[in-house]
Amino acid sequence: MSDFSNEAHFWLGAPKEAAQCIFLMPNKPVLPLEYNNEAFLSNPNVPLLIELNGNHWRKIFTIMAKLLSPSPQDWRYYRDERLFSRCAIVWDKQQLMEYNAVSNNVGQARVVFIVGNSFRQDIAIDEGATIVGEKQQAAFWGHQIWCPYLDYRQFPNRLIAELRHQVLDNLLESPCYKH
Repeated sequence: MSDFSNEAHFWLGAPKEAAQCIFLMPNKPVLPLEYNNEAFLSNPNVPLLIELNGNHWRKIFTIMAKLLSPSPQDWRYYRDERLFSRCAIVWDKQQLMEYNAVSNNVGQARVVFIVGNSFRQDIAIDEGATIVGEKQQAAFWGHQIWCPYLDYRQFPNRLIAELRHQVLDNLLESPCYKH
């Protein structure tokens, strides 16, 4: 196993140019020793990451899959086989700015999930944002989605379903959903 917590600009998943949705996360998983392998970084082995990181990261990847899977019934397959085909995880605001610059160059709106409260001071929820959910909430404005941390206590299935219905189903034309 390898701990890369000191590597702030680490990119996991589809490359900037190909990633059509990203999750800005406050914490990083432990990677296998061969994580420096470019092929692993751009197309991570989700079952291996779950094995290395346990239930916590299984929940994170599962919520991501339930949000992004083109078919809500196929989220397990999507999590294990397709999650990172057009999706990535980043860990700091600089990576988000670099991603947005690439997005502007290709002229394509992309979905950005700002996860948890860690980034809310730097990336405040827009005043015009629409709130989704009751007790646990998410907010969206354009193609940015501010959501709770990817844990079922904060992000239950009910909120996943509401967010998919009110936000993501409207973005199904987004390349993030085309596979």
